[in-house]
Amino acid sequence: MPPDCIFGWDIGGANVKVAKAINRESVSDILQLVCPLWKGLDQLQIVIKTIQDKFQLDKMFHCVTMTGELVDFFNSRKDGVEKLVEQVTKEIQSEDIFFYAGKHGFVNSTKALQIYQDVASVNWLASANYIASKMESALFIDIGSTTCDVIAIKDHEVICDGFSDSERLYSQELVYCGVVRTPIFALCKAAPVNEKFIPVINEYFSNSADVYRLTQELPDYADLYETLDGRDKDLNCSAARIARMFGCDYENKELAMWKDVAKYIREQQMQIIINACRKRLAKNSLNIETPLVGAGVGRFLIKEIAARFNRKYVDFESLVHHKGKNSLYGVADCAPAVSVACLGYQRFC
Repeated sequence: MPPDCIFGWDIGGANVKVAKAINRESVSDILQLVCPLWKGLDQLQIVIKTIQDKFQLDKMFHCVTMTGELVDFFNSRKDGVEKLVEQVTKEIQSEDIFFYAGKHGFVNSTKALQIYQDVASVNWLASANYIASKMESALFIDIGSTTCDVIAIKDHEVICDGFSDSERLYSQELVYCGVVRTPIFALCKAAPVNEKFIPVINEYFSNSADVYRLTQELPDYADLYETLDGRDKDLNCSAARIARMFGCDYENKELAMWKDVAKYIREQQMQIIINACRKRLAKNSLNIETPLVGAGVGRFLIKEIAARFNRKYVDFESLVHHKGKNSLYGVADCAPAVSVACLGYQRFC
């Protein structure tokens, strides 16, 4: 008998996202929990226990994708996939757990270990394949807390030059910057401060969350992590962390100036993503009618990029029916988990 619903899991290195699909394009529940896997597998155990308290997971059907195998807690990607597969099957204890393996579709735990290269870091492909099932052509962009995916879709097919993280970094289909956890020195090398163009300090004093707090674009529900100095997340403390990146002490009267610096850093990140988008649009000959599809907590940037390109913007939210009530997260915030759940429903139900 086919299952009534599918739980889709996206196990990342910093967060775990879960969505419950109740038909081929509808979800009823969406959850996201902080899971700093670099601290150890007990972090995942805690998260699964929390979700287990809400749902009887052992009686459910599960489809899992992951990127958490990349964290430096694991010796290699192979080691990471093996340990995550083992931990998931051990903690959930369901007879129906399948792992997303890209071109191989959904496979059981034994097969997942045999083809670990195809299981590692393919959550982007789940999202892109779901969009391809709904749209003829698109440039799909998912900006999350840590990374940005830029994927072309043409004739209902996902078109990509790279598959592994290394290949995708080279092709710029994976851009390693997000709106929460990216260090400032990865976004810009210098910025105008007090009418001087000052180089940035290569130190972990501040990250992109500080930038988007100052621009007042970062959603509260996405601001999940401790600050890099352990201080508050208010505007003044965020500005002080950014000031430190340029060798400056912060005074409250200077808030307006540091907001301008944040806007400058934001624009540098925009240009990084825009360059990747231009490459995909040109490489795949996506005409001006091809829309940009945005997902992730940083999709507010994608709306602006679409406007700059004079292209239509489509929010991932519009491609999935969300029948949940009072959910903190929308489907676009957790696109891979939602996508793997819906794809799983299409496959198994």
